[in-house]
Amino acid sequence: MIPVSSFMRVTDILRKEIEQELMSIGLLCRVFGRGKSEASLKAKLESNPGKYTPNGKLIQDSIGIRIVLYFQEDIKIVDKVLRMKYQCDNGASTIDVPVDTIFSVSRYNLIFKLPSDYFRDIGAPTTSVPIDRTFELQIRTVLSEGWHEVEHDLRYKRKNDWIGSDDLSRGLNGILATLETAEWSMRKIFDDLAYKHYKGRNWDGLVHSVLRMRISAPLGTGVCEFLKSSPDAARRLVRINRNDIFHALSKLAPRIPLTADNLLFVWNRVSLKNEELSNLTPKIICETMDASEI
Repeated sequence: MIPVSSFMRVTDILRKEIEQELMSIGLLCRVFGRGKSEASLKAKLESNPGKYTPNGKLIQDSIGIRIVLYFQEDIKIVDKVLRMKYQCDNGASTIDVPVDTIFSVSRYNLIFKLPSDYFRDIGAPTTSVPIDRTFELQIRTVLSEGWHEVEHDLRYKRKNDWIGSDDLSRGLNGILATLETAEWSMRKIFDDLAYKHYKGRNWDGLVHSVLRMRISAPLGTGVCEFLKSSPDAARRLVRINRNDIFHALSKLAPRIPLTADNLLFVWNRVSLKNEELSNLTPKIICETMDASEI
């Protein structure tokens, strides 16, 4: 029998792999992993006798990955990037669409097929370990993560405590609306900060404020001078589409250093298309993007 500890080992490998993938494109996030323990597996099987069998319904959360993002808008970016790397089971995944008249939890849980490289570690489903070859990936924002932790431990696991208290349960859900408003406000603050840097011609501050990602080095003198002498490019930078940048970076092989200069060179290639900035772009960046068909 494959030991349940194998799931913990594979979980840790996957967590590091996914974290590296997201970090390599500069995404601001935290990545956590949880492999099902023997005690957890036993409790799940005993609470639902006969529900899970090798030839029937299988447990799908033996390997769980959670990605906590700084910004709500980055959820779609993570979704797109990881679907390029792993095979998603859309039928088993759960993506809730918020309803404006209801306070409720919005789940963004994706089920991915486990890469065949890990089959030897996981093995085939058995009666004692009826677990399939998938892993669950939850995507949340940093503000909603704290709420979910409280809700999971003090409501989900204590359902009987909330019987007859629907008004309080609705109030707990209502906190999510407050957090969503806070997320929108935080994004608006960074938009205002970017515009302030634009008006003050603080080009490096502008780049950091509009991209909101991990940047390893500030803008060089050459690119700063370009923005200073190119009002149209500077205006368009304020309205840069972050999704395009992340998508382009995820397709690059090999990956490039995430300096502020390099990010603007990528932006120029996928959107701006300015000849002067193209002339400033190092040959290695052009060759890498050509090879990646970007």
